[in-house]
Amino acid sequence: MDLTPVRGQNSENTPDLIAYDRNHINTLLSELTAIDQLIGANAPKKMLPAGMVSIDIPAERLVEAARLLRDTLGFEMLSCVTGVDMIDHIESLYHFRSLQHNWLLQVRVKLQADNPSVASLVSLYPAANWLEREQYDLMGITYSGHPDLRRILLEDEFQGYPLRKSFRSTPLVRHDPATTQVSAVQALSGEHIRGQERIVTKRFGQGMEERIHPGMPTFGSSAEYLKTGQGVIPTPEEQLPLGPVSPTGVPEATIGDEGKAVERERRADRLPE
Repeated sequence: MDLTPVRGQNSENTPDLIAYDRNHINTLLSELTAIDQLIGANAPKKMLPAGMVSIDIPAERLVEAARLLRDTLGFEMLSCVTGVDMIDHIESLYHFRSLQHNWLLQVRVKLQADNPSVASLVSLYPAANWLEREQYDLMGITYSGHPDLRRILLEDEFQGYPLRKSFRSTPLVRHDPATTQVSAVQALSGEHIRGQERIVTKRFGQGMEERIHPGMPTFGSSAEYLKTGQGVIPTPEEQLPLGPVSPTGVPEATIGDEGKAVERERRADRLPE
């Protein structure tokens, strides 16, 4: 439906937009001063979109304020009860509507996060029965004085409150710290393994480099498996001098790290004890 009024058109089908009129809303704000007199303080108020007005009321004065709204200001309908998890506290929100004055009011009550509890409004507004049960079921707010406060959507044995930000649908899994030392971006880019040494081993009969474990980074191209100690880089005194040409006739400059390791082992075998 198009709610935009047409200039100069006075049709009976044109919707009444008085609820969005600023003067109409200011009238409601002036009437809410009765709440200030009731609680003995200036209750915070503000205008919300769609012609709604919001007011903050202490939890201990909620029932008295709701009775004043119904009996004095003409809010005969409670249309919604909901809750919001603000992490440091829980908010219980109520939407009241006055059909005779075309007013829409939101009442906000702040509760403690560890034990949210507030008085029930079932005695004033019977529609609050199932609405409060829903918030008890999903948000964990306790409405004292409710005639039948029990879960309405979930099983009685259900643990937790799904609308809480602390709720987890699956158990929290803590991985081995060895797999969580770096972020996922660094793990994919390989930044955490750059500069690590890689061990080069001699594979009997093949003469090929072999890693300790497939797919696992090892420790360097300069460390070699020798008889003097596996994975230990020999000191300059332990290194055997090599001639410019290897026994196979291949220039020394073309022999890789593994070839050098094999050549040192052969020379070590020929040395007299």
